[in-house]
Amino acid sequence: MVDRRRVIQEGIHFATGVVSDPSGVVTLWKAATGGKAVACLPDAPVPELLHAANLLTIAFESPGDLSLLSGRVDGWLVRGDPSPFSIPSGGSPRFFFPRLPPGNIEEALDRVEALAEWAGAVSGTPASEGGIWKSIRAHSTHQSLLVAFAERCIHEAAFLTPAGRRNIVRAGNFLPPEAHSRLLSSILGIDPAPPSIVTGGERGDPLLFLAKRLL
Repeated sequence: MVDRRRVIQEGIHFATGVVSDPSGVVTLWKAATGGKAVACLPDAPVPELLHAANLLTIAFESPGDLSLLSGRVDGWLVRGDPSPFSIPSGGSPRFFFPRLPPGNIEEALDRVEALAEWAGAVSGTPASEGGIWKSIRAHSTHQSLLVAFAERCIHEAAFLTPAGRRNIVRAGNFLPPEAHSRLLSSILGIDPAPPSIVTGGERGDPLLFLAKRLL
C-alpha cells in the first residue's frame, strides 16, 4: 500500500528543490534533451508552440528570477512592449507578443503563426503538426491537474501548508508540463484523465485551434 503522506512529502521536497535552484533543473533538462530555454515575461501566451519546438518555457514572476537563471536562457518571450521589467541586453532572440487581445481570427492566426516561426528559429527544430497536437494534449492534461490541485487545497485546508502549495505550483514555472503533471498527479494520488481537446478529435490546423483560443 502506498504511503500517501510520504509521497506528498517527497513531492514537496522535490518542488522546493526546483524552486530554490531552478538553474540546476534547467541545465539538466537542456543536457538531457538538447533543447533550449525561453524566458517568458510574465508567462507564455501559447506555451504549446514552444513546447512542440523542444523549448522549455520558464515563467518569470519577478526580477529576482533573472539572477536565479543567469546564463541559462536562450530567448525571451515578452507579453507586451515594453517588458514588465528589465531583461539583460545581449544577442538572445526576443519576441514581443501583443498584450491586447486580437480583434478577429485573422489577427489571432497571424500572431500564432509568427510565434511558431520564431520558436522554430530559436530551437532550430520547427514544430510539426503532430507535435503541436501532442503538446496541446500535454498542456490540457497539465491544466486539468492544476485545477484539481487548487480544488483539493480549497476543500481540504490541512492538505498542505501555504508554503508547500506555493512551491508545488511555482515548480511548474521551471518544469516541462509532463514533469509537473507527474508531480501533481503523485501528490493528488490520481491518474490524469485523457484531455478533451476538441469535438471530433484532433482534426484540422492546430494553429487555427490555438488562434481561436486567443479570442
